[in-house]
Amino acid sequence: MAYAQRLFPFLPKDYIRRRRAVRQITNILMIATLSAISAYFITRTSGGPGFPARKLSANPIAAASPTVQPPASAPSAGDVPPSDYANGYDLQPGPYTVSEVADLVLDDANRGKELHVRVFYPDDAGKYPIIVFSHGAGGSQNCCDGLTRHWAGYGYVTIQPTHDDSAVQRRNQGEENIRFMQAVREALKKPARWESRPLDITYVLDALPVIQNRVPGLIGKIDPNAIGVGGHSMGSYTTEAIAGALVDLPGHPARNFADPRVKAVLCLSPQGPSQFGLSDHSFDRISLPYMGMTGSLDSLGPVASPAWHKTPFERSQPGDKYHLFIEGANHMSFITPRTALPGGAEKGQAIFGYTNSASLAFWDAYLKGDARAKSYLQSSALEKSSHGAVKISRR
Repeated sequence: MAYAQRLFPFLPKDYIRRRRAVRQITNILMIATLSAISAYFITRTSGGPGFPARKLSANPIAAASPTVQPPASAPSAGDVPPSDYANGYDLQPGPYTVSEVADLVLDDANRGKELHVRVFYPDDAGKYPIIVFSHGAGGSQNCCDGLTRHWAGYGYVTIQPTHDDSAVQRRNQGEENIRFMQAVREALKKPARWESRPLDITYVLDALPVIQNRVPGLIGKIDPNAIGVGGHSMGSYTTEAIAGALVDLPGHPARNFADPRVKAVLCLSPQGPSQFGLSDHSFDRISLPYMGMTGSLDSLGPVASPAWHKTPFERSQPGDKYHLFIEGANHMSFITPRTALPGGAEKGQAIFGYTNSASLAFWDAYLKGDARAKSYLQSSALEKSSHGAVKISRR
């Protein structure tokens, strides 16, 4: 208010207070509306059986027609011919059948906690890269399977932990009155949650031998030298911390949670400064290959705008950095095609397809060393196949 009075000294104080109150109420209503939508998709159960694993067909990614299979050999220098990716990068079901462990409970003795994880993995023999994916505030391991199962169908082991802020997990543990919105508010305000999330990811990486031994179908399949971490919303904060973003915790400023085992990171609706202990300079040391995605409707008010979501990309070290801006995408568009959008279900399916195309190409390029995938990321193929809905920035 003092700032507004300096700029506009002729305005009465009551007027400024009213404007500030209206702005705060508007922001709260926007967050509440989006979170109510999020609650359905994030907290719903998967419906799958528990341990042991069950077999799944690779998840079909919605597309109007089958994707043209890209050539097996790496393309020559320059743009990938758009005709090779007329419907996106590998959107058809992958070549591997996939098994699921819906709820594997790990015992973190050092922290005295149980960590629940969901796992998808290919049935075929061989070693596969690992992707650990972190859910948003208040969510659970059951989110985002349209992404993680699709990646598994293309030769990845995907692991989705449930963090302490999960409303579903807290209800399962006896907190009958906990609600999704309450869990979200607490996650924003409790530094203990900011600390526990990246520690969960580090523990999952420590526990890879345990996970492999407890799931018979995984024995011999984990490649510890090819590890990626991704996340959505607060899961993007978690990912940024693991990538080296510095976090200001009470009594411990500039805390570094970086894990050197991680080779690449993916942030869907990335977290900018002024939340979860992040500052303008928190991202300066991030040097890993990075991809972030936001959209024109990915906004929670004047702070968490699409420009704010781009901050990690702009402030991190240059080299192998990608940022996607998708016209019409909202906060939930990146993890499910079933989200309310102007233009209806068809638009949601298309945006989810763009997310899958870019993310799988990113993992293939930086966890598998696939030259075809990297050429795709460096080309204009996705922008052309989306008819301009996707804009890619690179550093």
